[in-house]
Amino acid sequence: MEQYIYLFLGLFLAVLWLIIYFHKKDLRRKMLKSSLIGGFSGFIAEYWYLRDYWRPPTVLGNAVISVEDFLVGFVIIGISMSIYNFVFRQNEIEATPTRKGTFYILFAIGIVAMVSLPPMGFNSMLVSPISFICFTLFILFQRPDLLKKAILSGILLLAIAFPIYVILFELIAPDYWNKYWLLPDTKLGIRCYGTIPWIEIIWYFSWGSFGGVCYDFYSGTKPVPAKNQEL
Repeated sequence: MEQYIYLFLGLFLAVLWLIIYFHKKDLRRKMLKSSLIGGFSGFIAEYWYLRDYWRPPTVLGNAVISVEDFLVGFVIIGISMSIYNFVFRQNEIEATPTRKGTFYILFAIGIVAMVSLPPMGFNSMLVSPISFICFTLFILFQRPDLLKKAILSGILLLAIAFPIYVILFELIAPDYWNKYWLLPDTKLGIRCYGTIPWIEIIWYFSWGSFGGVCYDFYSGTKPVPAKNQEL
């Protein structure tokens, strides 16, 4: 069963992705584009996570880059950039000039941080949420109108992920993190609600906040009430 836990995580999240996709027609194109980027980014990120964070079993073997990395990356970025609009019935309109160039610079900085900081002793799972928080703060400095969306997107993604984690890691596979996590006896090995690592909680909130506003920053859009428009 443990071999499929990571896959189940992606499948549980995929259910919500599909619900949002079929109910928010105005977000479909953006969700697909963002999710594809997230899927391939999942492959890239897992290269570092396998080195110093965890060694999970997958459908392709133990501690290898696998299809689950693409699936989880695909659905998480799609959910994070759309969940606020879905829950609060928001549509998006053009509001400011696009900042595509600046966004690409942020993306490059994130890659440099993941390449350079883990070899210096900083865990990759700590580098990524710190990067997300810094990037979100930078975006909010440029776009303070996105503050509410950033905070609530982080909370919503965490609220979605946490019960899934409880089901998977407390009920189905309670020994999962003891077996496949590399940080149980370190300063980062603090647990939440039994066996769930606190750093996972931080990761989901930080990514939800960044993912919730990064596309608006990139494309110059902002959420507005749907006003009974078709969702």
